[in-house]
Formats: sequence, C-alpha cells, structure tokens
Amino acid sequence: MYRRILVTLDGSDGAEAVLTHAASMAKAMRSVITLLRVVDPVASEWGERGTIGRVNAATTMRSAFTDEAEHYLAQIAVRLRGDGLAVDTVVRQGQRARQIVDAATELRADAIAMATRSRRGLNRLMFGSVTEEVLHRSRLPVLLVRQD
Repeated sequence: MYRRILVTLDGSDGAEAVLTHAASMAKAMRSVITLLRVVDPVASEWGERGTIGRVNAATTMRSAFTDEAEHYLAQIAVRLRGDGLAVDTVVRQGQRARQIVDAATELRADAIAMATRSRRGLNRLMFGSVTEEVLHRSRLPVLLVRQD
C-alpha cells in the first residue's frame, strides 16, 4: 500500500498526463499525493565574481521561478483536492533527477509517478533522460506515463 505518492511535474501539459493515473492510484489506496516541481537553479554569477548587480538579478530570477512553480502546483492541488484527494506541494531547485530522488527519500514517499517523453537518439544523448536517471537512482516503484 502506498501512503505517499510523489508526482513530478515540470509545468508542461505533457507532464500533467501522469495526474489522472496518480489520482486513480491515490483514491484506491487513500494515499497522499505530493506534487513536486524542480526548477533549474539560476547561475548566481553571470560574469565576473562579486558583481553585486548580477547576483541580485540572479536571486530575483530564482525567486520568480520558485514563485511561479509554487503558484502552478497550488492550482493543480486545488483541482485534485476538489476530487477528494489529500495533496501537498513541494518546489525544489537543482538537478532534476537528484532532487526527485532526494525529495522522495526525505518525504518518505512510497512511489514516484512521472510522465516521460521517451527521447531517443541524439536528443537523448544531448539532453539526457531525467526518467532514466530517476529509475537508476531510486529504489522506489516508479509509475511512468508516456506524454503524448
């Protein structure tokens, strides 16, 4: 039985394909859904070290990205709660796969649910696969839903 399902979202419509499946699973098992969005860290320095204006601009951008991610997850949480589900949200910064696995561990999730793009060939070599890395790093069951 899964008490907590960590659902990863990246802000795209395609990633939201996992929501229907995760919600069905959570209803059947009376699980809590934790929505997670990992935002890319903004470089704290864009040029020379110690440039205060650039550091402040990066901090402002990082805060804006985090605020947008929190707002996005809050909207989805409201929708899921309207369906009778228990939902909480988490926003983290950093390398996506590592943050997903770390969040799952810290939150004591019993499963991870995520959508995958199924990249192949050159795209996979250039951009890597967050899904593949999560599968290799995590010891939890991972529900994968293919994005359309």
